[in-house]
Amino acid sequence: MVTMILMMLLQTAMLVFGQVFLKLGMRDMPAWQWTGSFIWHQVILNAWLLIGVVLLIAANLFWLWLLDKYPFSQIYPLTSLGFVFGMLSGVFIFHETVGIMQWVGVTMVMLGCYFIAKA
Repeated sequence: MVTMILMMLLQTAMLVFGQVFLKLGMRDMPAWQWTGSFIWHQVILNAWLLIGVVLLIAANLFWLWLLDKYPFSQIYPLTSLGFVFGMLSGVFIFHETVGIMQWVGVTMVMLGCYFIAKA
């Protein structure tokens, strides 16, 4: 069980950091344009976006391995840890303000993950 939880923490962290890198890549980008030049210079050659895409691909390949190894009813609910990591990333990386009700919600998600992992 501990191994499963650690594996899910790693997979979820890969997903969240993939999204964090996508956000970092988008924050300094000019207004979106559907032109080849824009997509090539602003999207494909953007290192932040490239790292994010690579992390998301790796996370999904890892997810396939996890699906093969562990019961779906236990690992899938643990993906909700992404909400926790995502909110913490918003606070610590992007300096976003999080209200008390959001903290209550994240606490409830963590409690739910605990109960599911104990099953």
